[in-house]
Amino acid sequence: MRTLVLTALGVLAATHTAFAWGTSGHSIVAEIAQHRLNDAAAVGVESILGPGTSLASIGSWADDERARDRRTTRWHFVEIPSAAAAYDATRDCTPDPALGDCIIAAIDRELALVSCATAPTEQRQRALKFLVHLIGGLHQPLHTIKDERGGNGIDVTITTLERVNGDLPFNTNLHSTWDAALIDKTGWSWDSYVERLETGWLRTADATAISVGTTTDWANESHRIAVTLIASVPNNIVLDDAYRNENLPLIDHQLGTAGLRLAELLNRASRPAAAYLVIE
Repeated sequence: MRTLVLTALGVLAATHTAFAWGTSGHSIVAEIAQHRLNDAAAVGVESILGPGTSLASIGSWADDERARDRRTTRWHFVEIPSAAAAYDATRDCTPDPALGDCIIAAIDRELALVSCATAPTEQRQRALKFLVHLIGGLHQPLHTIKDERGGNGIDVTITTLERVNGDLPFNTNLHSTWDAALIDKTGWSWDSYVERLETGWLRTADATAISVGTTTDWANESHRIAVTLIASVPNNIVLDDAYRNENLPLIDHQLGTAGLRLAELLNRASRPAAAYLVIE
């Protein structure tokens, strides 16, 4: 079994990105947003997804869609070089007919479609599923950096012991560590992680200040974090509980911020006159 797991991780590492935040992370982001939908947005989401369908339940749908439609592959990340001060669309988001363009362009397109009340429901549903996933992905810092294939090229060994799930230590890469391992080693379930955030960091978060900015601003913010994450991998490549505890506030911030921003986008998109929206 261990050999099969490591083989699967090797396959994922061959691409730029694994799965942003993993299933748990995307569910956490979506659930935080769900709690903050205004009445109009809640009705709008239900009309698009169908009664009883939560945002958390479709949070990872886009990963399955990527396997079905390779033209959405590059929608999940943006390759900004570590040496670059900021995102440059000409350099970092060149469309590829076979694989797509980048997460920034994809979010802006899908948001416009979700906001268009006259668009067919089927199209808006697909766009909403992408939007929920991609806003989460944009806040996984290693989805915004080109170097080392977004951290997939950096081998690490996980030795965290506080939340045991299988044999330890185990070998993986920096990207997968941030996608899932650090979250999964913090709580037994994603809903308990949400509860921890709701009773902790989110109680003090300034949602209005956090929601200011554009998709590009948020990508640049994540990119700056990604540069530091790649630079801070210890020489012995061992990531232990001290590493997890040191970075847990950042993980909480990124997951919580993604949820707050997703809610703000959906609330604004639900306004009667909503069109293509960019938060200023």
